[in-house]
Amino acid sequence: MTGRLSHPETKLGRNRRLDAAFRYGVVGLLIWLTACCHVWAQQPVPAGWRKQTFDFGSTDLRGEILVPANADFQTVEIQPRQAGTAGNVTVVGKIAPSAAVPADVTIMALDLQYPAAALRVCLYEVGLIGLEVFSRSIADDLSSASVRSMRVKDGRFEQVAYSHCLTRGTKLLVFHFIATPAGTDEESAFATGGNIETFARTALDGLTFADGKPVSHWAGMTDVRLKLGSRTVALPVSPAWSIAINDFQGGIPAELNMVRKRDGKDAGLVWLGAFDAPAGFDIARDGETFLRDFIARQSPDFGSAKLLSSDSAPPPDGVEGTKNHFHFDIATKTGGEAGEVFATVTLSGDRLYTTAWWSPPVSGDGRAAFVARLPGMTAFDLARRAADRMMAAP
Repeated sequence: MTGRLSHPETKLGRNRRLDAAFRYGVVGLLIWLTACCHVWAQQPVPAGWRKQTFDFGSTDLRGEILVPANADFQTVEIQPRQAGTAGNVTVVGKIAPSAAVPADVTIMALDLQYPAAALRVCLYEVGLIGLEVFSRSIADDLSSASVRSMRVKDGRFEQVAYSHCLTRGTKLLVFHFIATPAGTDEESAFATGGNIETFARTALDGLTFADGKPVSHWAGMTDVRLKLGSRTVALPVSPAWSIAINDFQGGIPAELNMVRKRDGKDAGLVWLGAFDAPAGFDIARDGETFLRDFIARQSPDFGSAKLLSSDSAPPPDGVEGTKNHFHFDIATKTGGEAGEVFATVTLSGDRLYTTAWWSPPVSGDGRAAFVARLPGMTAFDLARRAADRMMAAP
């Protein structure tokens, strides 16, 4: 069986988040968010808290975190990634709920072959435990992300959670703070959500690492320079990828092609391009045609491309224009599976920006398939962020 990848920007995913906001109440959401908003920075140790050292069994996973003075903080060492595998995950820390701890706290550590985008992992792990995401926050460089989620059954609010994920090179930490509301109504759920996020942020405000590096970072990546006009941005690229083409030297058109090989076979392609837009370009209709032409040129083995979704999205902050996400299923000319293509096309002024990722079929389902695709997801997300920065730069 081949695992199919879910796209966080598909119509289904976006509508679920919007539906959640309306179904669970915009007022309640604002109460939760307002209750927890403060500057994320190192603060003095608050009364009733203490600094707790931790060692998760790796030089880059040792440090300190804040916990309530009487909290029982239990840890184990990370299980290292086995050679020939894409990654491994270990539950490395637990704090049980108590009078001072309003949530069940679980810390997971991933040991990966290549650095990974924090939001992708956060969304996957939250979905794996059956929670529905309704709000997310992400760092500008994509190295950290926070997700707010809940479980609702038959109109009853059963669980609320705040999750925070940190990329530290080839390691990635996931902090889950999960609680059961005092009542099953909306007000109780959002009050509990605000409480656990305030608790989580206090704990994470005190998070430092013994290696002296930032809490989240892209160590192990190489910055690739992309120049468009007077704008220059750096695209972090992992060793999983080779740069086949980079003609972002200032002029239009410009393209970047990143390719990945595994066991001598094609294992992925990420394409970033900037072009002069044809007059009257329709983002949905012409964007699809544009991408179909791109897909047809990638391999002589590619057959039909079935459009699975085409959804409008807001342009990047500070950018005027239109934007669309596309998802294609690709067949071989003999009718087999050739993988999937995810793409984003943005029209801004007289410029067309596109980012696309081809992912070949991956055997199996579940976490192994997800981790195997993380290098592709990460490269695609970072390329999209680079495109956004080129569009928004003065």
